[in-house]
Amino acid sequence: MAKPFFPWMGNKEKLVPYIHQLIPPHVKQFTEVFGGSGAVILGLQPKKGRLDIYNDLNDDLFNVFCCVKEKSFSLAKELKFLPVHGRTPFAFYRDMAAHEPDFYRHIEEEKRVVAESTCFTEEEIRELLTILDGNAKLFDVRRAAAFLFTTYGSFSGTGNSVGIKTVDPQAIVDKLPQVSRRLDSVFLEHQDALVLIPKEDRPDGIIYADPPYMLTEKVYDVRFLPEHHIILHDRASSCKGYVIISYGYDDRIIDLYKDDFFIISLKRTNPLSQTEGSTFRELIITNYDPSPYLNKQLDIFGQATEAMWEPVILHRPRRILKAD
Repeated sequence: MAKPFFPWMGNKEKLVPYIHQLIPPHVKQFTEVFGGSGAVILGLQPKKGRLDIYNDLNDDLFNVFCCVKEKSFSLAKELKFLPVHGRTPFAFYRDMAAHEPDFYRHIEEEKRVVAESTCFTEEEIRELLTILDGNAKLFDVRRAAAFLFTTYGSFSGTGNSVGIKTVDPQAIVDKLPQVSRRLDSVFLEHQDALVLIPKEDRPDGIIYADPPYMLTEKVYDVRFLPEHHIILHDRASSCKGYVIISYGYDDRIIDLYKDDFFIISLKRTNPLSQTEGSTFRELIITNYDPSPYLNKQLDIFGQATEAMWEPVILHRPRRILKAD
């Protein structure tokens, strides 16, 4: 088991115990379709006979997970030689992590030459451009290091605002071995979550989705439109396997899911608020009855908890989509 190795908006680390306890023990596959920081899958105990899948369409997230899994020593070496202290280095690494064309102009030049060539047929040009586009997306430790420094050096892990702080490369490097070991048994995917859900749905598997919350769709680099919430609901409703979905408390989401899904409500401290003691409510939605798995006394440390951490089944549907 491991913890997230970089800050990320919407990190579910504090909700991990609640989500984990809802996973039926007999499932043969766990798929996290909006992977983000990977808090849920990294903290999930590996189990023989169960396939664990991490997915995110964000190029930088997929790249950094690939590098930790396949090139952890190279990434550690790169991190130690990239100190960041101030706004100018931060902007440099942010632009690198954003895949600015200036850092990949050799690939863009190759694409231009191929496109203008009279030596190839149109079919051959399309094939070559596909290969070059693929090369531009291959995992890159330099880009992964830039991404990590950008997220650590920004406010609340947003990657687009400067936090007034320095970044200790060693603190990042120290987290990598544990994460790398956990990723040994995790399959990494790089697909649109709404496309992947029906592909990975299976009667003895579980889909975990943590989509952008309502009104936060534009916060993330990967495009997720308001209408995609409805598509996600429809995908989840069609699943033959188990489904868990995380959302911020929103009456529109409750209305969307109330006919077919169980809805659990709980509160947690708001990490982005500057007001001490600020809280907001979270929803955990399932297509199966969570009652047998729900331990109301569990908090983030597995100990007795205050009322604000007590999960409550807010809504039970008239019909159950998935029965044990």
